[in-house]
Amino acid sequence: MVGSTSEDEAKPVSDTATARLKQWLLLDGDRFVIAAAIAAAFGIAYVALSIVGIAPIANGQPLFYAFSGLISGNFTLITVVVSINQLLLSQELQSPGELESEIEDTVDYREEVEAVSNQTAPAEPSGFLRLVVESARRDAQRLGGTAIDDLSADGRDEVDEIVTDLTNEFDRIDGLVAESGSGIFNTLSTMLETNFAHEIQRLEEFRRAHGDEMSADTDDAIDDLLNRLREMDIARQYFKSVYLQVELSRLSRYLFYAGIPAVGTAIAALFVMTVATGPPFGRPVRAVVFPIAVAVGVLPLTILFSYILRTATVTERTAAITPFTTPEQEV
Repeated sequence: MVGSTSEDEAKPVSDTATARLKQWLLLDGDRFVIAAAIAAAFGIAYVALSIVGIAPIANGQPLFYAFSGLISGNFTLITVVVSINQLLLSQELQSPGELESEIEDTVDYREEVEAVSNQTAPAEPSGFLRLVVESARRDAQRLGGTAIDDLSADGRDEVDEIVTDLTNEFDRIDGLVAESGSGIFNTLSTMLETNFAHEIQRLEEFRRAHGDEMSADTDDAIDDLLNRLREMDIARQYFKSVYLQVELSRLSRYLFYAGIPAVGTAIAALFVMTVATGPPFGRPVRAVVFPIAVAVGVLPLTILFSYILRTATVTERTAAITPFTTPEQEV
């Protein structure tokens, strides 16, 4: 949500280490780093338990059940991968008429943005978003200029407050896009804090309260600014749908990549345990090898966890579309 009292309130950056860690875990952190860290934590914990004697791995039967469970669990993840791909295919398989309609709608939206900005819209998401933000900033400043001539002092102060808050938010988004990469998630992540529903409400309430003293130019400026804010939410929702398709496609591929060595490691551990005299290495080596095998075995699950954590957070923070919002979106 864009702050209404100071520039600092408009900034989503938290001052607490806990909130920054949460932001990194949910959105900003590399998914592979998070997955690998969780899997390594499992392995390190089991090694520590073995070394201190709490879990000495003297009896191989429990390990037999553990590795059998990992094998069956990873095969279940393969079913999840198949389901994800079926979901993606069901959205992509369209008739020529449906594809033509979707392309025409997208082109119409792009041409609308180009007509307002009088520029050719970039093909990359980051460049397109910066163009939309610049158009919104220009219309916000135009509203502030027209309000000077035909509003009372209270009305001018209220418009100035709204324009200042919006301009600060536009500057924040533009700065984040400029600093981040050109990937679809980097672009989308700059717009997860708000969909400008509260600012649209403030503009509508202002127009109702001061409609009698507003000129036609000020009324038109409010309409143009409302349209720019709605265009930004349309861009946000479109980028979200593209991001989710890309992210789920990557997830299904990475689960296959991690699932094969995980299943292979678990099966190898079971073969080692079938030796009649027990595993062909001593207890100290056993205390390290089997926990490492467990860490490799849970890697697909940790990858699934890290990716679903981010996609679920993105979906939660972009659930409502303008002019509605939810508390989860206003962070």
